[in-house]
Amino acid sequence: MLCLLLPLVALTSVAQEPVFRADSGPPSVSPPDSGRFRFTPLLAPAYNPEMQFLVAGGALMSWKTGLNPFRVQRSTLSSTISYSTTGAINLSVSLSSFWLEDKLRINAALSYKDMPDNYWGVGFDAGLQPWSGDASTKYHRQWFKFAPTVVWGVAKHFLIGGAVEWNHTIATEVNPTMAADPAYMAHGPNNRNDGIGGVLQYDSRDVAANAWTGVYAALTAMSFGGFMGGDNVYQTYLLDYRQYLTLGRGGRTLAWQVKSRIAAHDVPWTELSLVGTGYDLRGYVEGRFRDRSTLIALAEYRQMFMRSNGKLSRHGFVAWVGGGALGADLQNLHGIIPNGGVGYRFELQPRSNVRVDVGFGRNSSGVYFNFTEAF
Repeated sequence: MLCLLLPLVALTSVAQEPVFRADSGPPSVSPPDSGRFRFTPLLAPAYNPEMQFLVAGGALMSWKTGLNPFRVQRSTLSSTISYSTTGAINLSVSLSSFWLEDKLRINAALSYKDMPDNYWGVGFDAGLQPWSGDASTKYHRQWFKFAPTVVWGVAKHFLIGGAVEWNHTIATEVNPTMAADPAYMAHGPNNRNDGIGGVLQYDSRDVAANAWTGVYAALTAMSFGGFMGGDNVYQTYLLDYRQYLTLGRGGRTLAWQVKSRIAAHDVPWTELSLVGTGYDLRGYVEGRFRDRSTLIALAEYRQMFMRSNGKLSRHGFVAWVGGGALGADLQNLHGIIPNGGVGYRFELQPRSNVRVDVGFGRNSSGVYFNFTEAF
């Protein structure tokens, strides 16, 4: 959720209990996580030039399953909702859960947006002008997405499973420039897409929500079609590689990510691959740069401060640099989309942070408020 954060109000607070499992790498400097259920609501008045004044509220819930809390990661369910003076509504719910001593993982993402939006067109050159949304880019968007994933551990660190996705976009108040855009004309203002696919993962991270050590590598292949009532037939492939290195002590981490999304065949303009979201190149308007294929790379330094008693503080910061490119396919990528920024971290619950990131790009910037890390 893109916003300029005003004072953040935590309605409840929790004691710090970073997770430590037998295979988690360097231990934290605080006691192990007891695994009890936790609930933390948040309230964040905010402002940005697109939505003007808004109120963003949310909650983070976490728990552990099974009889031995030290043998499984903490599951999390986060949710945020915002309403602005322009009438924009944003809702986001994210589940990351671990069952049967981490043999079974069930994840899901639910999103809904009803808001004034901007569409620049397809490709790197289309996203360059105008630098801010104007009468040639504006329209109104209603968008819904539900994407659950289930994976099962088949060997140490290896998991396989399946995923489904339902998404629906309705565009109204379309400006003449957008109405004449070839990608828009090919699929029109109303697109419903339903897909099913497979997932292959390697995951040696100590804690998925906020890793200090380990590697995460995943391939997700999705096929969309009319078999569940969708309007378009196309495929997407997401390749995601992340690595985390502890620097000297727990809470001081170097993380990096290389990610590519490839869309093939009759993919509608609503579901093209994007560069510049709150979870990768932070600082660009989401949807400004879109095409069939994207490639991004990021490196991020993360540090939680130390208290005088040698235990970790609940406060920290991050700094990152990165860049991306996009094109019709990976052999024809165009442009360089630079990115960098800094952020503040506050540990709401054991190894689960709320983040405020300030990102900068090419003649562009943005401020983001979210639960958990960007990657």
